[in-house]
Amino acid sequence: MLAGLRDIQRFTIAATDGDIGIIKDFLFDDRAWTIRYMYVDTHKWLPLGEKVLISPISLREIDTDDEKIHVALSKQQVKDSPSIDEEKTVSREYEEILFSYLGYGYYWTGPGAWGEYAHPTALVNQQALEQANSNLEEHDKSKANHLRSIDELQGYDVISGGETVGHIHDLILDTDNWEVPMLIIDTHNWLPGGEKLLLAPKHIDDINWLEQRVHCTLSAADIERCPKCDHNLLNDADYKLKVRRALQGLPSA
Repeated sequence: MLAGLRDIQRFTIAATDGDIGIIKDFLFDDRAWTIRYMYVDTHKWLPLGEKVLISPISLREIDTDDEKIHVALSKQQVKDSPSIDEEKTVSREYEEILFSYLGYGYYWTGPGAWGEYAHPTALVNQQALEQANSNLEEHDKSKANHLRSIDELQGYDVISGGETVGHIHDLILDTDNWEVPMLIIDTHNWLPGGEKLLLAPKHIDDINWLEQRVHCTLSAADIERCPKCDHNLLNDADYKLKVRRALQGLPSA
């Protein structure tokens, strides 16, 4: 299923024995364009109201009717999970501690977005954990995990050839693999009519986090050729084919 992150951000996270909180943000890998964590506000459940990280590895079901994401964790597991300093970035060391606590295989030890697997939930089994531990010896153990906030990225200017052609409105999530196949650019300050257009991550050349700018490889003319975003049709087969063909027809980097 394809969905805008802005739509999912209001969803409730449900443990196996009750609700734990509402999604407040997502952390994504700006190299792999993959959502790594949901940042969940638990203040209605936990007295101190701390935020916790929930990985898509724990996913059981997404209920769009009830606006809930069900995870294979108990409330006690979440409560006892390693605490996180909200003022600091999420380090690889913290990820190792968290994954060790939950018994998950490491996503960063294989060639794909989720290590040796195509889907995050495959990393929840013991075989994946053992494989990840063995791969840790073979792979260069980089301490940089490139995790960034979606909230931070939304609103960044999109730059094409030195010209501002819009800003990042949202990211599209594929809930099958938790990768980001498309970004939504709001061009209302640039194009008459204010269209929201779809852009592929392959057309992003660089994200300048200090300047809050996203530099793309497409020309301004190519940006105008990007397909229009229609949230109501994101999972329509004909619309998806039309969008895919339009994006494939744009120049590659």
